[in-house]
Amino acid sequence: MAKAKKELGEAAALEDELSCPICLCLYRDPVSLSCGHSFCKQCIQEVLGAQQRSKAPCSCPVCQLQLGPVLKKNFQLCSIVEAFLATTSKGQQGEGSVEGKKEVVLCDFCLDRSQPAEKTCLTCDASLCQAHLNKHNSKASQQDHILVEVGTGGVAEERRCLEHGKLLECYCQDEGQCICTLCSIAPCHKGHSISTLKEAHNKHLGELLDTMTRLQEHKTSLAATLENLQQCENQLQTNTKTVTSQVQKLIKEMQTEIIQKEKKILSDIQSSEKEQLAQITKVKKEIEQRRDEAAQHLQSLQKMRDQPDSFLFIKEFKLAMDRIMIQDSEQARLRASRIKVVAVQMDQDKINDSRRLMQDYLRELSSLLQGMLEVLTNQIKWNRRFAEIFRHFQHPNSR
Repeated sequence: MAKAKKELGEAAALEDELSCPICLCLYRDPVSLSCGHSFCKQCIQEVLGAQQRSKAPCSCPVCQLQLGPVLKKNFQLCSIVEAFLATTSKGQQGEGSVEGKKEVVLCDFCLDRSQPAEKTCLTCDASLCQAHLNKHNSKASQQDHILVEVGTGGVAEERRCLEHGKLLECYCQDEGQCICTLCSIAPCHKGHSISTLKEAHNKHLGELLDTMTRLQEHKTSLAATLENLQQCENQLQTNTKTVTSQVQKLIKEMQTEIIQKEKKILSDIQSSEKEQLAQITKVKKEIEQRRDEAAQHLQSLQKMRDQPDSFLFIKEFKLAMDRIMIQDSEQARLRASRIKVVAVQMDQDKINDSRRLMQDYLRELSSLLQGMLEVLTNQIKWNRRFAEIFRHFQHPNSR
């Protein structure tokens, strides 16, 4: 074990000696300057090119010695690096103890010694270390530039136009899609309403807030409807108890004459109650489901509201709006269409008169009970109508 650790340490030390001072990775096609220092050919060419563009004298990034831009291939160093890579590869296959270095993206603006990049600016098309990132962000003209994590190639590709390769910085209101500046002046978008992504974000954010408001109103309306249904259910049960008690009291006084009538009346009342309760229960379940769906939509939109990325926000917003199908007119109809159950009691004056005049009372009682059943029947019809309206609201595109 100690021997293995020693060999690993020696390999790491040798790898440091065989690493380019600019990219800090093993030499790739190593070349030497006249001062004797060696670099990757591509790395030193980028440094010397940057010096020439800035009209500064060419100098070695290590010793700062001024020299001409003459590069000489270092064959000996190239052979050493190849032998080291071959030895390291065999060690990895035999023991699996040496792990490969994670690929590091270097800053595009570092000249002397490139530092690992922290962010990639899609607008500048450059990767920046922390120091250059601070300078980049300090400029007012670059505050709106889009920064992404280093190495997120897939995300960067999504933000570029497939046709022109430019950054998607505009939004076509007519087509409802993100486009680049060249697309905005192309014939296919001629005459269209074009805005920036920020303007589109603000507009959609306003629509999102309006939708959240309507959802909140919808949720409140559903809660009020549920409360109304509960009141109707309680009143219906109270009505049933009251009418049943009155009828039973009268039937007991006239057991012989109206025994058959008692059975029929109670059967009709219980049947009416059962049918109405079943209808109310069905509507309650449907409204509870809509309430839960409204709460879920509201929760997802609340999360979307905090999305800072305009592109992802628009992408998620379109998906969310496709899932939400709400019509304000249908909400108003739902609020206006609530089940109403009024208190029903028999006329006590007529009951007293019926006690004095049994025969007349029997005829009057029959008429009275028939009227009560018509009220209950009308309530059943109204409940059915309410259920139809609710189902129409639940599926507004079914008509």
